[in-house]
Amino acid sequence: GRDSPESVCETRRMSKFILSNRRELLLGAAGASLYATLPGIAAASAQRSFTPDFADPVEALRAHVKLVGTLASDTVYSFYRLNIYADLCEGNFVPLYTMNNLLIDRWEARGDNQFQMTKYEAGYYTEIDSYEPLDAVKHPVTGAPVPIQNFLLGPVPRGYSPDGYVVMGYNPNPLPLEVIGERVFLATQSIESSPSFFDPTKTHYTNSFMTYSAELADMQNPDLASAPVHAQLQNKTMWMPWMNMGEQPGGTVVRGYGSKIAGLDALPPGVLDEFGKRTPQILDIENWKGFLSEASSPE
Repeated sequence: GRDSPESVCETRRMSKFILSNRRELLLGAAGASLYATLPGIAAASAQRSFTPDFADPVEALRAHVKLVGTLASDTVYSFYRLNIYADLCEGNFVPLYTMNNLLIDRWEARGDNQFQMTKYEAGYYTEIDSYEPLDAVKHPVTGAPVPIQNFLLGPVPRGYSPDGYVVMGYNPNPLPLEVIGERVFLATQSIESSPSFFDPTKTHYTNSFMTYSAELADMQNPDLASAPVHAQLQNKTMWMPWMNMGEQPGGTVVRGYGSKIAGLDALPPGVLDEFGKRTPQILDIENWKGFLSEASSPE
C-alpha cells in the first residue's frame, strides 16, 4: 500500500547508528593480590567480582532478564515519565504533553533458562514536564483543543531463551551488552515497518530505542534476581487517530526515563489515584479481559 505521511518525514531524518564494540573490564593484579591475603574475603568476593562473559548466550540471556525483569517467578513494576513532542517535519519539535507510564510485568521462570513474561501497560497524560493531568491537548497545527485518549496495552506475552526472544507486535532487538565503568548497559532497538493497525493500506513505521543500565556489582550478585535499573527510551511514532492530524506529515517523538519500583505504593504522590480514575484496568489486571492497544476503541 502507499506509505503514510510520516514516511515522508522519516526519509528526511535518517541517521546512522554507530555501535561500539563491547569493552572488557580488566581486573587489577594488585587488588587481586590483596584479596588473596584475606582468604575469607577473597572467597566471598569471588562470587561477586567476575567479569561477565556476555558472549555466552546463557549468561547474556540471564543478564538481559535480570535487567529488564527478574530471574524469579515474580511481578515487576516499573514507572516512566515520557515527554512527547510533535515533529511537523519543519522547524523545531513542538512540546505536547508528558505521559505517566506504568508497566506491570508478570514473570515466570520455567527452568532450563526459559522465561515467560506477560506485560500490562497504561498511561495517562499531563502538562509537559508536570504532574497536572490533562483531559485535552492543544492541536499542534490548529491550536484547537483535542480530547485525549489514555493509553492501555496488554496483555503482551514475551518468551526469553538462549535461542532468542519471542515477542508480539514488534521485536526489541537487543544490542551487545556492555560494561562501562561500574555499570552494565543493555540497549535494544526496534526498526521495523508493517501494515498500520488503523489503516492496512498504509505503512506503520516502528523506530523505538531503549537503554537499561545497572550497577556491575548488582549484576555480579548471584543472590539478586532482579537488578535495580535506570532506563531511558526514545521513539518516533505515527500520529494517533485521536490527535486528528489528518494527512499532516510527521509524527510524535518521545523521550522517556524511569526505573523499576517496589510496587504501586512507590509511585509518586497522587499518581496511583489518577491511574485509578483514568485507566482502572491497570490496577485490576486479574480482571483485564482481552487484548487492548492504541488501536482499541475508547470505552
